[in-house]
Amino acid sequence: MELQELISRGRILFSGAPKRLEVFKLVNGRRNAKEIAKKAGKPLVPTLNDLQKMRNMGLIRAKHDVEGKPIKKDNSIVYEKVPLLQHISIIYFSDYTKVQKHRKDSGLRKISRNKQIKSISIPSENEILDICKNGEDQLYEFKSVGTEVRKLVKEICAFANTKLGGLIFYGVEDDGTIVGTDKKKQQFDQPLQNCIKDNISPSLVVDLSQKDVLGHTILIIRIPSWNRKDVYHYEGRVYIRKGTNVFVAKPEESKKLHAGKYII
Repeated sequence: MELQELISRGRILFSGAPKRLEVFKLVNGRRNAKEIAKKAGKPLVPTLNDLQKMRNMGLIRAKHDVEGKPIKKDNSIVYEKVPLLQHISIIYFSDYTKVQKHRKDSGLRKISRNKQIKSISIPSENEILDICKNGEDQLYEFKSVGTEVRKLVKEICAFANTKLGGLIFYGVEDDGTIVGTDKKKQQFDQPLQNCIKDNISPSLVVDLSQKDVLGHTILIIRIPSWNRKDVYHYEGRVYIRKGTNVFVAKPEESKKLHAGKYII
């Protein structure tokens, strides 16, 4: 099982359950269930139930001796985290700002009725994990390594004509699996910016950020929120993003954009 999947399972199991998370933190390959319950300040039976749920999720296991037998202390099983989780910071499972909130506002507050909305913020490592778990939507697009720059630029143009803009994660598969980038930020940035300059009009500026997530480096292209003035064209055509897809704007949609009105 991959680390990303284990962390997703842990987030589900520990969401809204800080005492269960505390039990997980106490699992270290030396303590038995009774010792864990005592340190966590929980009765033994609820602690055993928590430990069983963690075992079912594949997060922990009973520790075994050289003969393959479960190790017990005081007739109580000693537990350890599975190898992939033994050196992972507990912060990945701790309470964090829910990505739904990040999706809802992301610092996007209207300054006034006539002014531009602030661009979406770059998510934290924890938020990226949750975004990848929840999948693509109006704000987020995943791109695997090797995706052609021209395809990325077409997506960028479509995002640029939407109210909030968006983020493209390069180094993330369609199913949300984080695999990492195949290029350094500097190697990726120049051809991307050149392609934007050559194919999108009027001129558009995007930000490129680098993030390390679970030992993988990914690149994040941030497309600014629409300024309600410029209507962006890719190779002479107006594109718009609706949900997870890119479409050529219909005549009435293009007219609406030129009038400074949001479509999406």
